[in-house]
Amino acid sequence: MKKHLMKSKTWLVIAICLSLSACNLPNGNSDTSEITVQQTSVAQTVVAMQTQLAVNETPVIPLIATNTPGAELPTATHTATLLPPTPTITNTPAPTFRISKVVDVTFPDDTLVKPNTEFTKTWRVTNGGTGTWTPGFKLVFISGDALGGPASVSIGQTVLPGNSIDLSVKMKSPGTTKTYQGKWMLQTDKGTTFGLGANADGSFWVRIKVDQNLAVTAATVSITPADHNGVCPVNLAITASVTTNTSGKITYYFITSLGNSGTMELTFDAAGAKTTPVYALPVTTTGPVTVSFYNDYPNHQEFGAVTIPVTCVP
Repeated sequence: MKKHLMKSKTWLVIAICLSLSACNLPNGNSDTSEITVQQTSVAQTVVAMQTQLAVNETPVIPLIATNTPGAELPTATHTATLLPPTPTITNTPAPTFRISKVVDVTFPDDTLVKPNTEFTKTWRVTNGGTGTWTPGFKLVFISGDALGGPASVSIGQTVLPGNSIDLSVKMKSPGTTKTYQGKWMLQTDKGTTFGLGANADGSFWVRIKVDQNLAVTAATVSITPADHNGVCPVNLAITASVTTNTSGKITYYFITSLGNSGTMELTFDAAGAKTTPVYALPVTTTGPVTVSFYNDYPNHQEFGAVTIPVTCVP
């Protein structure tokens, strides 16, 4: 379209110039040089007018189609988000035979024992498994210092899951002064050994210190009155006769079914027996009252237990 318009304008200019030159045609006598001059003038005029038209021409801005046929549209990219795998929770069944708790009833860890002295170690053991312990189950020695104890002892009772049993072993301290420890576990009637912990493979133990240093060798509890049938509240008078192997100071307290006393001291000038000051235990209700003596230092050991009946009368 643009080229066609330019051609039309060019021919129009040529036509105008020819018309102008015709008006000024020379007569018959005009020589060739004059004609040539006129043609040159016309040609120059045509060029000048073409240039002017080109200058005044409004440029055409090409149109770019927004939807060009055949053009490829951008492809949307989808990014997949990978979720972490869901953890698998495995419920491990509890062992059929397991000990959930062991309490030292006598001779707690590091109890001081004289050389070549017989003693009885007692543990309170709780059935923490799903199976019942039968009388054929055994307390068995595993490793360490046997301390003169047997290789095994039958428990002799049925223990249901959740229940406890006191197991005792007679032992004897060696003649050499040092710390001794022996490890023990339980064994089924089929010979399977089990103990503490989630996997029922942990042992429990006895640990004593053999030395000639101060030690409480005996303690006997007394309660006055030996029984009570009368008005309450009433104060029970509690004392203990304590024997040591040498001079020194011990600490102790009374364990009672109504609560423990505070810690007290007793000094010995020499080996022998001595009676503690009176401890008054208030009782307000009817029922049996049990009292024992606990030597906190040096033995860390409980001695004896005495029970009396109490009946409160209005």
